[in-house]
Amino acid sequence: MNKALRTILGLVVLSSASTLLVAQQGNPLFFKIEKAIREKEPDWALMNRWPDPQGQSIGYLWRSDEQEIFVRIIRERSTAEAISYFQDDGLGAAPGKTPRQNLDIGDECYLRQMGRHTAVVLRKNNLLVRLGSDSSGPGLLSRFTRHIGGVLEMGEPSNPKEAKKREAKGRRKKGELALRDGEYREAIEEFKKAIELDGDSAEAHHALGRAYLQSGDKVKAGDSFKEAVRLKPAWAEAHYDLGRVYYEAGEYKTAASSFEEAIRLNPNFFEAFIALGKTYQHSGLHSRSVEVLQKAVLLRPDNIDAKTALGTAFILAGQPQDAVAVLQEVARLSPDSAFVYASLGQAYRLTGKFQEALNALEQALRLSPEDPVAHNYLGLTYESLDRRQEAIAAYKQAIAFKSDYAEAHYNLALLYLSLGDRNQAQQEYDILKSFNSDLADALLRRME
Repeated sequence: MNKALRTILGLVVLSSASTLLVAQQGNPLFFKIEKAIREKEPDWALMNRWPDPQGQSIGYLWRSDEQEIFVRIIRERSTAEAISYFQDDGLGAAPGKTPRQNLDIGDECYLRQMGRHTAVVLRKNNLLVRLGSDSSGPGLLSRFTRHIGGVLEMGEPSNPKEAKKREAKGRRKKGELALRDGEYREAIEEFKKAIELDGDSAEAHHALGRAYLQSGDKVKAGDSFKEAVRLKPAWAEAHYDLGRVYYEAGEYKTAASSFEEAIRLNPNFFEAFIALGKTYQHSGLHSRSVEVLQKAVLLRPDNIDAKTALGTAFILAGQPQDAVAVLQEVARLSPDSAFVYASLGQAYRLTGKFQEALNALEQALRLSPEDPVAHNYLGLTYESLDRRQEAIAAYKQAIAFKSDYAEAHYNLALLYLSLGDRNQAQQEYDILKSFNSDLADALLRRME
């Protein structure tokens, strides 16, 4: 474009300053679209503008060298009315018959070639935009369409409340990025600001809860999840995360209620089935745990975690044969898991297959020599084989790796009692009662 033409175009733009004010006052979204095109296409000049003072429509004519692009934007009360306006104005048929052209903008976006004339029609809610040109190809029109679509995707706040909601959503996105990067304090602040802007956003409260939970503040996490559930009671994920907080706090009955509600709202909620199965185990509801975990396996038949949890549930429910069948399969699928081999060893022991139990437990300890669970199960297996001194050594090894391992202290105390060593059993009782009163009371009854 030569200098003289640029000067003339500049005068045209300046002369329309009053209409720019009308456009800005009539509909701020139209002004944002115009501004976006100016910034992203500096070689294009705005030749003319036809605004509607009521802010319902506007037309633009853009030019660069010998190319021209006409833009028409209509804001109606409904998409149907906007399309009807286009039809009545002779601007072409409504979208629908022409295939979409890989322009992922708005609700619908169509590209038409009609002789020398190329047109793009973009729909977004009840806003309809048409770009046309006799001299520019589809690629350039698509580029302009993306500039406009970028503004439309930002939304058009119709009132201060809507503007606050949009700002809150932006804060939440920033918080999600910070949370993903492990910046918990920053994430918490962003989510709090989002809630200040939009206190009725269940999503913001839920996000804040996740940030608190990952930062280790379970109390505040629980409060945030409760608020998310209050605001959006049919949101399964919020119930699930609230259940996680109760579970980690040892409130298994309340946790189970939350997980049950999550499953009721979403019958295919795999993670909730796993969590509920483990919660039932802690509550001693082992048959119900098996039932729930079997459903989890049905949902994801190849999932190792689900099958491992089911194997453990079978052991606790007194179904060791079923446990062996499941855990053998898991061991084939996950041969590097010490926990799986330890659980398999316990299942074998309960079925009376002591040599198979020893083999599985030895494999568990090869994979993880300091695994206290494997050492404890090894002690039980040695006892079943009447190898009591080796059993004592195994229990002590388990305790050496985990000093507050209640089951190992309890098993060791019972073994001392069977050997007639009441003093050693008493010492184990004194240790046990400091961190597990239930097992300590059970041991005391055995000692009386």
